[in-house]
Amino acid sequence: MNWDLIETVTVDSYSTLVDVDSQAAALEEFVDDLEDPAAVSRLWRNQYILYSVVANDIEAYRPFDELIDLGLRYALESHGHDVESEVRERIRRTVYEERLAVFEDVPPGIRRIVEAGYDVYVVSNGSPAMLEHLVEAAELEGVVSGVVSADEVRTYKPDREIYRHAAARAGTPIDRILHVSGGTMRDVWGAKHAGMHSCWLARPEKSPPREHLGVDPDLEVESFLDLADRID
Repeated sequence: MNWDLIETVTVDSYSTLVDVDSQAAALEEFVDDLEDPAAVSRLWRNQYILYSVVANDIEAYRPFDELIDLGLRYALESHGHDVESEVRERIRRTVYEERLAVFEDVPPGIRRIVEAGYDVYVVSNGSPAMLEHLVEAAELEGVVSGVVSADEVRTYKPDREIYRHAAARAGTPIDRILHVSGGTMRDVWGAKHAGMHSCWLARPEKSPPREHLGVDPDLEVESFLDLADRID
């Protein structure tokens, strides 16, 4: 990785800064007789990500918290549970507002990247209100230079528009930005397709499988501390 080419670092939010596997604990807490919370959690996450992609294609944008609820409803009903909307909303708020499970490497790692001279922006599908909770929980207030929500362009990742909008917000040429994303490779491929450099954050404890549809990332790391160590 040639760091002379990078001026700004953008980072994804959920699955990168926040451990979305915490969904399973909330599901178990609020839904009685749930046999496999982890399976419901995986379907929940996959479904609301699918909805975000479909929403782009059919021009049916809705705020991200609504997609999260629709995905949760689908996942629960697929496992035989008809859960009223008030309970689903309590589950969503628990996971995405009240008990955000921030990865331990996030606050110190991102601080080191900023101290190395790089502006850092959070670029997320999350709504502005969701991202306020995230930045506070991750102790990034006054650390990151800004937060970019899909709500600003009413378009979700991996559409190029959100990455181009992020570059404009940062005031950085898109080819001088490194975008960091964990979880699946969807966001990595989207950033690369838009013209950014890309970094896949593959935490060993999560053991994410390698995907092969799009181009390889420019860099792979195991944590934000690892990324900070890679800066020349």
